[in-house]
Amino acid sequence: MGTRPSATTLEPEMTDTELSALKSWVQEAGLGGPHLEIGTAAGGTLCFLMGLYSDGLRPPFSVVDTMAYFPDQQGIVNRNLADNGLRADEVDFRTKSSDAAFAEAEQANDRFDFILVDASHKIRYVMDDLRWMRLLNVGGIACFHDYAPRFKGVRWPIDRFLRRNPHFTRVGQADSLLCLRKERAGDGSEVSLGDRLWARVCSPILQWDLSLQKRRARKAETTTS
Repeated sequence: MGTRPSATTLEPEMTDTELSALKSWVQEAGLGGPHLEIGTAAGGTLCFLMGLYSDGLRPPFSVVDTMAYFPDQQGIVNRNLADNGLRADEVDFRTKSSDAAFAEAEQANDRFDFILVDASHKIRYVMDDLRWMRLLNVGGIACFHDYAPRFKGVRWPIDRFLRRNPHFTRVGQADSLLCLRKERAGDGSEVSLGDRLWARVCSPILQWDLSLQKRRARKAETTTS
């Protein structure tokens, strides 16, 4: 697996517009409860978020990541935190899959005021990540990166989720960063077994679509060269 550019730059994998909006949404929401990041790359966005709070007023931060995105990912995240004057032991690193971490968090009755999802773009994993919305406190906000037409594996499950869960409303969108607020408690499980099965049925369709796009791109390069 090649090294991601962020592993070298240590920067967030977001645009300046997205980061500016993220700052506004978080500060305007006045969140004091635990924060969760699902997928952290080199920890750039984690450092940005933690930096929005002064020492002593910073809420608890948790990160769910397998730390297998690129070589020495955990070490790079730790160094990034240190370079930003932050301590790695302030963060609850849950080094496991989102699926395994969710099962443990649900069992422990964990709750969060803020959740950022910036992990796999595969539709079945995005749908699984949406189960974390069950653990979002009422009034809390959740942000999803790469919510854009070209990332169907991200957009399709989120659109389905919003249609089926009207107690979540859109706060706003900046570039490909979408922000939602949980207005009230849901009537049941926000993500059903049917939703997860739907995502798995759609998965090969999107994989086929992606393969076609790559073939067209290669053909276009051959034609113009």
